[in-house]
Amino acid sequence: MPALTRELEFSLDLARQCGVIAVKIQKGGASTLDAREKSHNQGLVTRADMEINQRIVAALSEVFPSDAIIAEETAEEITNSHLHRSTRRCWYIDPVDGTREFANGDDTWAIHIGLCIDGRPVLGVVHEPAQDRLNWGVLDPDSGAPLAARFKIGDGPSQPLTPTTRGPHELRLVSSKSHSSPRTLEIMRVLGIAPEDNLRVGSVGVKVSAIARGDAEAYVHPKTGTKLWDSCAPHAVLAAAGGTMTDVTGQPLDYLGASLVNTRGLLATHGPHHDAILERLRPLNAEWFPEPS
Repeated sequence: MPALTRELEFSLDLARQCGVIAVKIQKGGASTLDAREKSHNQGLVTRADMEINQRIVAALSEVFPSDAIIAEETAEEITNSHLHRSTRRCWYIDPVDGTREFANGDDTWAIHIGLCIDGRPVLGVVHEPAQDRLNWGVLDPDSGAPLAARFKIGDGPSQPLTPTTRGPHELRLVSSKSHSSPRTLEIMRVLGIAPEDNLRVGSVGVKVSAIARGDAEAYVHPKTGTKLWDSCAPHAVLAAAGGTMTDVTGQPLDYLGASLVNTRGLLATHGPHHDAILERLRPLNAEWFPEPS
């Protein structure tokens, strides 16, 4: 049996089940959403976030009882225990990535189920229920070699995830729909991206999956804010497809660090020109992420 086949099949089925729940809640409007702001400026949460978080954690705990699980809506319960540092296999779950879009009735949100082994994202499922699209990627836990990178729309056949090979002077950007920033304009300027080549969507998973499918070439999150449950599943999907994800300064994302926060942002690209894109962003990085004196 190929590596992680059981984990992938289980995750795909679980994501589909949770997608049905989420769409039903979203279609119910305010009466079913139960949307409210979290404390400490941690963003919006809805009934779907809580119900799906509970369902995924319970299901994974039953089938993979020895694995660590870090899910967004229960993360506070385990943050200080450093489970992700003391357990070889750690699942990162975002029950609804792009909650604000979800609550606003938009379709650019996703369910993330990601697995890290020894600090490396090796399995990712990014389900976009409102668009009836499922993206997944698997890498060999030992070598990191891609094993599968596919997407599927509705009941149609699965198709390969294939990033483009566009050069560094013909890039298309995917950026935030609900969290626009002046920094995005600076990014577009230094990368030479025209406004019509800036695709604005919600979830990190939706953005990164768009790169994996070849709909764009770069996603830059130029500040602190995303967490490991935002990045793990999309990271595995993109890496399995041949793309690259680092922080904005070019350092690997740290899935074994003391913090669950991606402190220097995110940079996801189609792969072949990742270093060239980093070089063009370098003057901005010096301002955004200054080295400690």
